[in-house]
Amino acid sequence: AAERRRPRAAWSGLLLPGPLLPALVHGPTGLLTAALWHSAYGPPAALLALLPMSVSSWFLDRCERERAAHQATIRALVQAVDLKDRYTRGHSERVGRASVLIGRELGLAGERLEALRFAGILHDVGKLGVPTRLLRKDGPLTPQERRVIELHPEYGHEMVRGIGFLDEARAAILHHHERLDGSGYPYGLMGHQIPFFARVVAVADAFDAMTSTRSYSRARPVPAALAELHRCAGSQFDPRMVAALCAALDRHGWHSTVTSEATESATPPSGNVPSSHRPVTGAGQPGGEG
Repeated sequence: AAERRRPRAAWSGLLLPGPLLPALVHGPTGLLTAALWHSAYGPPAALLALLPMSVSSWFLDRCERERAAHQATIRALVQAVDLKDRYTRGHSERVGRASVLIGRELGLAGERLEALRFAGILHDVGKLGVPTRLLRKDGPLTPQERRVIELHPEYGHEMVRGIGFLDEARAAILHHHERLDGSGYPYGLMGHQIPFFARVVAVADAFDAMTSTRSYSRARPVPAALAELHRCAGSQFDPRMVAALCAALDRHGWHSTVTSEATESATPPSGNVPSSHRPVTGAGQPGGEG
């Protein structure tokens, strides 16, 4: 209620696989055990009733261990990216947070919302395959250097191909730099050819890039960043995702963090929304890689 979420979305988040699930499983079993203990059948029957509780406890513990392993995998990958690209330290976590805000506004919950968070956090994992000298280069990128960096979505897609729980997130990792008008990369997809998660992450990525200070750009105020997203909605971004982010920020606000180690920066010029990297020399656009 405090988050002004729709009742259906709130309840689905609680029930599967939320905090009410253990109570719904163990509560009735506990009542049955107590009733059988005081029945004519006595303690042996009550102990027999504990068998399904033991099985369910084992299952829930296994799920929790698997979830913890997933989280550890994600943290390790994100830390590796942050160590390699100091300019965007913390960027991945914030993109994951912004993606969740958009997803909740669109009615996602449970496992799909968690998958979307993973997609946002890992969208730049392919930078591990990009030479460090390019990621840390001071100054504009040449066209050839830019082409190398533009391979990072494909690198990321290949890196997580064998990780089963990231199946749906893989599409976002591969396609988060596509544009609705077909001028994006790596495949130039248009409109709804671009996967749903990728359209969410694209907006979250650009928003955080604009509201974070880097060595090559000064953070914009949140209203200015949202205005730029609206300006590019329909050509670069899905208008539905932009509207969802605006609605979510109205409720929750946003706290961006300085991600660059440098203190001197320059305000990026107007034009296509940047994603997270420097412009190409002579390209005339402020955008780049997220």
